[in-house]
Amino acid sequence: MHANTDIMENAPLYQRVAEKIANRIYDGHWRPGEPIPNEFALADEFSVSQGTIRKSMSVVEEAGLVDRQQGRGTFVRKLSEERSYFHFFRLAEPGGDRVIPEPDVETVSKRVANEREIEEFQLNEQDEVVVIKRLRRVKQIRATRELVTVPATTFSGLATHEQPLPLALYPFYHNQFGIFVLKVDEYVSAVSASEETANDLQIEDGSPILEVERKAFDWKGHTVEMRTSQFRSDHFQYNINLK
Repeated sequence: MHANTDIMENAPLYQRVAEKIANRIYDGHWRPGEPIPNEFALADEFSVSQGTIRKSMSVVEEAGLVDRQQGRGTFVRKLSEERSYFHFFRLAEPGGDRVIPEPDVETVSKRVANEREIEEFQLNEQDEVVVIKRLRRVKQIRATRELVTVPATTFSGLATHEQPLPLALYPFYHNQFGIFVLKVDEYVSAVSASEETANDLQIEDGSPILEVERKAFDWKGHTVEMRTSQFRSDHFQYNINLK
């Protein structure tokens, strides 16, 4: 049973149906590239109106799980780790293609939540968070430094989970903990590397780097993850494609 069952029971009908459709995609009921039944069939299967199915499919499409093709139907997108990671990871070579960094160093630990985490995750004092620190390389260059923070109560067992963790965390969150990331907000800044960051990225203290602050939200709009990603700017750029 998923950890967010109680939350979903109180969610609007279209969101509960969207969750069921998403689960079927993640569980392999509909495989990558396979067409999903039309709105009439889904409405009959889930005993809801076509309007509800239409809203549910909009949510599933927004989450990047399906592709709607005019005149052909709706198809399951490929949900490989690489595709999911590529969808959210936007590092690219200057003027070139995006890159997928290779794992280098990873640590997972727990600590008491600070004031910001208590507010964002709606925690109580003395509640704990899990912190994932990841360093990644691209072509033998230490390219990224990433700090991921999630509430320990929601992600029970994460701190002791077998490592390394999957490259793409969001499918892992859903499959392991029932946490479905619906959307993320990102804020990009140009900053100078602190001594600790410079050491991790193997650059000089004070070097210019790119820093991306991200918050990930679930179905109810609750913050389920905070992430700070720092990138070397001497070899790489941050690439965004608007389609």
